[in-house]
Amino acid sequence: MPVEFALAARYLLGLGRRTHVATVTAISLVGLTLGVLALVVTLALLEGFQSTIRGELVRLSAHARVSAASGRLLGDPDGLARRLQESLGDATVEEVVTGSCLVAGPGGTVPARLVGRSDVEGVAADRVLAARLAVGPGDTVRVLSPRTRLTPLGPVPVRAGLEIGEVIPREPGAGEGGVLVAPLAVVQRILWGRPAVEALELRDPADPWHLAARVREALGDRRGSLRVEGIGDLHRPLFLALALERAMLFLAVGLMLVVAALNLLCNVAMVAAGKRRDLAVLSGLGMAPARVRRLFLGLGVMIGAAATALGAGLGAGLAMVLDRTGALPLPRGVFAVTAVPFRVQPVTVAVVMVFSLILATLAAWLPARTVARREPAEGLRYE
Repeated sequence: MPVEFALAARYLLGLGRRTHVATVTAISLVGLTLGVLALVVTLALLEGFQSTIRGELVRLSAHARVSAASGRLLGDPDGLARRLQESLGDATVEEVVTGSCLVAGPGGTVPARLVGRSDVEGVAADRVLAARLAVGPGDTVRVLSPRTRLTPLGPVPVRAGLEIGEVIPREPGAGEGGVLVAPLAVVQRILWGRPAVEALELRDPADPWHLAARVREALGDRRGSLRVEGIGDLHRPLFLALALERAMLFLAVGLMLVVAALNLLCNVAMVAAGKRRDLAVLSGLGMAPARVRRLFLGLGVMIGAAATALGAGLGAGLAMVLDRTGALPLPRGVFAVTAVPFRVQPVTVAVVMVFSLILATLAAWLPARTVARREPAEGLRYE
């Protein structure tokens, strides 16, 4: 072992004989440990909720969407659907048409998004729309389309009465308005008055995040006239919000580590002040300033590494225990889960540990640099 690291370990083990320095060292160790623990648990909590949101997106929404690059309607949607179905195998392909409308019920009239799908047989309203209209399964709502038809009294909006068959969960990232889902032929008649398809929506639960790339490959020479969006493109604002939330939370909780690192700086400076005579003797015997600097840098890194390992282990263990036991319950029917979820990712824990070690190294660098620049005679002048 290099002499500077052996001295650093000896100084660290001998702090018990100096009560005030040992106390500051213990505070530094506990502060860094708690900072790492808090950051690991917080990020595990955030990842638990975000993974739940991603799981709901995979379960409820389309994994890829094919629409016209210019214009609103697809040309030859049936042929395109057959081609994709043959190329993609297990992926399901559904024809979709959407539009805005007014929906009237016992609770009033509200704007909503009307969705027609080829895989739907009955009419379904999401929870937001059902709550606003005060309707449930078996109730009838009136749909007013922006399309008009000519009558003896002039143009009037197309109207249709639809019976609600079920109330479905709200799709994540659906916006503020409600959604009414109905069979494709019904919505085509209300919105267009003729067969029309705006997009093809594809789902592949086995590989939802890479389905868009496979669709682009399957389209071949037709890629130029079509727009292909993956699940990340369809919900880009939501994913940007989740990424921003993660970054801001990391910075906010990471300030605890910064404060603990400042305390470590004071601790290393106190040890250096107490060892002034020893350092003067070592410098007089020929120890280079760089080795003196490494001595106290190693001292700070040792404390930081011990706190980082302890905090990461305790934080990961606490998060896994809370997740498995469901110790923090949530109100039923409000969230997609019944207890606060935690998910510990090794990559996230590694990032937190690296961040903590970098802060500990920077905190120890300043006093180590200051000590290394002292003259040997300065340390012996008052001894």
